[in-house]
Amino acid sequence: RVASIPEGIDVAAAATIPVPFLTAIYGLKVLAGVRRGEKVLVHAATGGVGMAAVQLCRRWGVEVYATASPPKWEVLREQGLSDDRIASSRTTEFGDRFGDAGIDVVLDAFTGEMVDAGLSLLGAGGRLIEIGKRDVRDPEAVAREYPGVIYRAFDLMEAGPDRIGEMLGEVVECLGRGELGPLPTE
Repeated sequence: RVASIPEGIDVAAAATIPVPFLTAIYGLKVLAGVRRGEKVLVHAATGGVGMAAVQLCRRWGVEVYATASPPKWEVLREQGLSDDRIASSRTTEFGDRFGDAGIDVVLDAFTGEMVDAGLSLLGAGGRLIEIGKRDVRDPEAVAREYPGVIYRAFDLMEAGPDRIGEMLGEVVECLGRGELGPLPTE
């Protein structure tokens, strides 16, 4: 669970890396099993985990859709997302906006009707991965209401020290090759 800071990355930038990137990798790659060509909706995509998830998805060949508050949309555009893949994180309008997109995975950090709107985007085989843990649902109840949809809430520490170490090593290698970048510090 310890790794050297890649050359060219200062200590402040390095501090942005572990928790956001490891949370995104564990949720999307390990738990959701996201694959090249799938479509992922990243909620709160201008936050730490969200920005890490966007970078990782793009590296993996995954199509990214994102929510953020409208004043932060320019950050998403700077990450290469087009306006037709951006929606507000303040309302459930993303449910209508992305309803026909064929979303495969939702990386969720919301509660209440926002979770329901995310679940409504998923068809059989869809996965909603919950990182927020403020409105944790019963996976069996979700499966009854949304047939074929997998719901999973998690905590990064459940991955265990060995897997966390492996994921951190992967992130550091990608940073060293310039395939990923640290998150903003301001």
